[in-house]
Amino acid sequence: MSFGLKKIVVVIFAFSAVELFAQSGAVSVIKKSLTFDTVEESIECVQKGAEASKQNCDKRVLLAFAGSMQEQASLYKDASLNFAKAAAISVTQEDINSFILKKESTPEEKIVYSMLKKTSSILVLDAVRNCLNQGDSKTALQYLNSSVRNSKDEKIQAKIKIYEIWAKLCDAQTVQDLEEPVALLKTFSTLPSMQSQLPQILFTLWYVDGDKDAAQKLKKQFPQSPETAIVSGGTSLMLNPLWLFVPRKGNAIASANDSKASAINLGLSNSSLSEENSTKEQKVAKEEKPKRQQTGLFGKKENAQGMVARLKAKGFDAYIQEEKRPSGNIYFIVVVDENEKGNMGLQLKTAGFDCYPIF
Repeated sequence: MSFGLKKIVVVIFAFSAVELFAQSGAVSVIKKSLTFDTVEESIECVQKGAEASKQNCDKRVLLAFAGSMQEQASLYKDASLNFAKAAAISVTQEDINSFILKKESTPEEKIVYSMLKKTSSILVLDAVRNCLNQGDSKTALQYLNSSVRNSKDEKIQAKIKIYEIWAKLCDAQTVQDLEEPVALLKTFSTLPSMQSQLPQILFTLWYVDGDKDAAQKLKKQFPQSPETAIVSGGTSLMLNPLWLFVPRKGNAIASANDSKASAINLGLSNSSLSEENSTKEQKVAKEEKPKRQQTGLFGKKENAQGMVARLKAKGFDAYIQEEKRPSGNIYFIVVVDENEKGNMGLQLKTAGFDCYPIF
């Protein structure tokens, strides 16, 4: 075989690999799952597809996608299990490189690509996050003590450290239990290696300890972050249910500048948490379903309009809500209404837009 013929065969094989992957079980299962009327039916379809798949790459993708849908549906226990299972499945770099996302790729292929890009370390951290969202700090720490600690990625290591702090906060029973986590967070806020997690660090210091300096730094350095929206009183919605399990010191309650945000305080005294308040808040969080997905909060209307334009270009029916704060400032919130299937958040994230639900 001549060199030229070898080159032609290699090129043909490369395109065939893409085509074969496009026809793989993962793509077809996800395509089918998106036809159902409810997110529950979609999850069941993907779950069955993962169980039936004989290809490691497909199984890993489907488990990760099922976990993503379950997280959006607040099924945190199921989500954590699926993310952990996905992380435990080995795939080769050749498997990953076999799929090349094209401009004309279908939504199902884009989902497969986004799930395929998740490394085992990221999937483990997804599992940890969902454990914390259900207050299961024990399992969260078990996952953190797995091979994910061997990651050489500085951002992964930073996230491990903040998740460990959150696990400790979930277990706090007295004010004294908060002292060590708060001291570590203050140290972390100064370390260059932890800068990728700085918004979460500053928010936690504000939420737990009523740290006004942390709140000011958050507003100044990350003005458009979800954390700043909460600290500024822009929304009473917490980022995730984790915060239902994290206690606040008494002075943290007084520092909150929105009465609704303060209402999620769990009643930490010098001795213990209020079990009645905790149970009530968990019940409310479980029963409520989001009405909209917020993708941005802006001080300038033209910036919000730019976000709307980008969303509409991707097929999302986004619009702007104006909100006037007690300070007199007007903010422009970009939102997309939740759909009947309850998976709008997943669709937005798959398309590359950060979002969080509004109830």
